[in-house]
Amino acid sequence: MRTIICAAILIVSGQAAYSEEKALNTAEINELLVGKTVEGIHFKSHTRQYFSKSGLTLWMKKGDSAPSEARYKIEDNKYCSSWSGLWAEPKWGCFSIHHDSKQGLYYYIADGFRAPFVVGDAFSLQQE
Repeated sequence: MRTIICAAILIVSGQAAYSEEKALNTAEINELLVGKTVEGIHFKSHTRQYFSKSGLTLWMKKGDSAPSEARYKIEDNKYCSSWSGLWAEPKWGCFSIHHDSKQGLYYYIADGFRAPFVVGDAFSLQQE
């Protein structure tokens, strides 16, 4: 099943934005991400990311032995993350999130960056 999801993500991610895509607002992004794990393709790698209620996020790409830890926040209709370390001053990178209702995919979008993902229900960083 995951292979099919990843193949669909790769095919769709190479295409231009469609009219079915809708940018999510702050409340919708909170509902979508908090307490959930997303799975997608980032920088040509299969990845999983969990968003805890505390603002901690855990991220793993295929082949990693342990997750990377970072902070995240959701504000001004964007998801923002800081990978500068949990004890360092955060350096935020922010992304709008769009939903393609026709394909059932979501996208992180920023200048020159577009990464597709699907949403799971709970904590799960296991790679298959």
